[in-house]
Formats: sequence, C-alpha cells, structure tokens
Amino acid sequence: MRLYMQLIAARIRAQLQYRASFLFEVASFAIITAVEFIAVTIVVQRFESIGGWSLPDIAVLYGISASALGCAEMIARGFDAPFERMIMYGTFDSILLRPHGTYFQVLASEFQLRRLGRVIQGLVVLSIGLGQVAEWHTATAMALLFGISCSTVVYVALYSVGATLCFWTVKQPEVMNAFTIGGQQLTSYPLSIFDELVRIIFLSVVPLGAIIYPAALTILGRSDPLGIPATLIWLAPLIAAACAAVAWRFWTVGVAHYQSSGT
Repeated sequence: MRLYMQLIAARIRAQLQYRASFLFEVASFAIITAVEFIAVTIVVQRFESIGGWSLPDIAVLYGISASALGCAEMIARGFDAPFERMIMYGTFDSILLRPHGTYFQVLASEFQLRRLGRVIQGLVVLSIGLGQVAEWHTATAMALLFGISCSTVVYVALYSVGATLCFWTVKQPEVMNAFTIGGQQLTSYPLSIFDELVRIIFLSVVPLGAIIYPAALTILGRSDPLGIPATLIWLAPLIAAACAAVAWRFWTVGVAHYQSSGT
C-alpha cells in the first residue's frame, strides 16, 4: 500500500504541473457527465415519479452510483486503454519481469485525477437529494459509506475483468461497457421498475444493484415493493470482497495464458 501511494502521488504531481489545464479538464468532465443527470431529470419530470420514486429520491441513487464510478475510473484506468496498448505492443512483458505482482503494477500504472469531475458532480447531486429527503443517523451514514466504497470496488473489479479478457481478445469487448457505464445508468433508477432478468443480473452476477439500491432504501427509509431487503447493504463489504477475489482469480488465469506479441 505504501508503494502504491508513492506511485499515485507521483502521477498526481505530474498531472498538476499544468494547473489551469487540469482544472479545465476536471470542470469539463463534470459538465459532460452532468448531462446524464439532466436526462434523468427530464424523464422523472415527464412522469412526475418513477416507480413511486421522486426526483430527490432518484438523485440519491444516481449520486451514489456516479460517485462510485468516478472513483473507480480514477483508480482503475490502468486496466483500460493503457493495458490494451501493453497487450498490443508486447510491453506487458516488462511487467512480468518486475518483482511486484502484475495486478498491482497495472492498477498503479495509471491514475486519472481529472475523473474527479464525475465524482464531484455525483456528490453534488447526492447532497442535493440527501438534503431534501434523508434524515441523518448512524445507519444512514454507514449505508452511504458502504454504498459508495463497496460499489467502487465492484466497478474496479469489472474494469479488471475487462482487461483480463484482453489476454484472449487483445482489445476489451464493448460488452463490458454495458456493465460499467450501463450499470451506472441502470442503478440510477429503482430496480423495481426493471424486469426479472435485469434484476437477477444486477443483484447477483454484477451485484451493483445489491449494493447501491439497498443503500438508497436504507438512507431514504423506503421498502422495495418486490421484497429486495434494505438490510442487504450490511452485506456490501462481503459482496465487494467476493467480486474483488473473483476478478483477481480471473486475472491470474489470464496472465497464465499471456503469449506476448511476438515482436
């Protein structure tokens, strides 16, 4: 962890060399991602509520999911385009020669601080929603902490799974975006409005819904009409740990099948 923090600190210092450019990138990213919530707002205002959830209620859902995705994008971008280039050009060979684990090295290879724009935008929306509908107590604070931190871990696991597929496909399959960006958009709405197959996927296979939705239920003091328990949020650390373990194990299998580029 100490080495990771040193590497990330060095990357942050490099990105802050041009302060004006950095601030412009953060602001631009916040504005671009704000369009997502504008779209959500238009939909909710058109129907007044979605599945019985008002706009402030949905702002809580959206804020948790967007903040978590933003954190994951900052932390795990090394598993995205930079890793694809490693596989395409054979530079992953140098990763194998170093004394530290390959997963750690790829995770620490990129840290995009400009993704802070999405985090800020998500937290702003979240704070607006919380200010209108939430009553603060210990369970609320814990549910919010678990919701953001544990779903961040799940998003990071998804990015690393996408990267692992590159050992066979060279480039990440576009279908992974359905679970990262698509997952963030889906979990911005109450799970009760989706059909059973979608609920099963996002509660068990890609368990973002098993963290974000129960967190919002707990924070808002709501119950799910289909019986999804709000208490599921207290299992979020175990869910996140299981996702991380599966992603890491899949990574080790992928590394074992790496064949270099032949150049």
